[in-house]
Amino acid sequence: MRTPVIRRLGFALLLAVVWLPVPGWAQDPLRGTWRLVSFDVVTSNGLILEQFLGPEPVGAIMYDGTRMCVQITRRDRRNFASNDLRSGTPTERAAAYQTFIAYCGTYTVNLAEGVVVHQLEFSLFPNWTGTAQKRFFEVSGDRLTLTTPPYPSGGGQVTSRLVWERAK
Repeated sequence: MRTPVIRRLGFALLLAVVWLPVPGWAQDPLRGTWRLVSFDVVTSNGLILEQFLGPEPVGAIMYDGTRMCVQITRRDRRNFASNDLRSGTPTERAAAYQTFIAYCGTYTVNLAEGVVVHQLEFSLFPNWTGTAQKRFFEVSGDRLTLTTPPYPSGGGQVTSRLVWERAK
């Protein structure tokens, strides 16, 4: 028959094993939920060219150690005239699509290069489904900055820079 002390030690050991982090979690500075602070399209010389989703976009990005999901939108999106999800006018649907970004999938982090790659399983933008989206990242305190590789726009090269704050 076990004594209460041995039972308590056994229970404490069980809790310690259950609560041990999965290997690699400690090396994932992105793990958690982040709230969007800003989303800017920036020229190669650092000038803000456009605030793609307005001056105060809202959104969240979540990383759980294996999977990720992001949703970003304009703060001032207009409601459809009808409360029926499927009955918006073509103009309402186009405006809703143009003011929302969403995708989910898995991700990998390369700490040495400061790169995260989102492997998209699905996306509101269908062309991204099944693709790998590379982002450069920098974590400073409770701030996360994600930057896209340069891409062509308006005859020059730009990047999208998203600043996030760790959700509390």
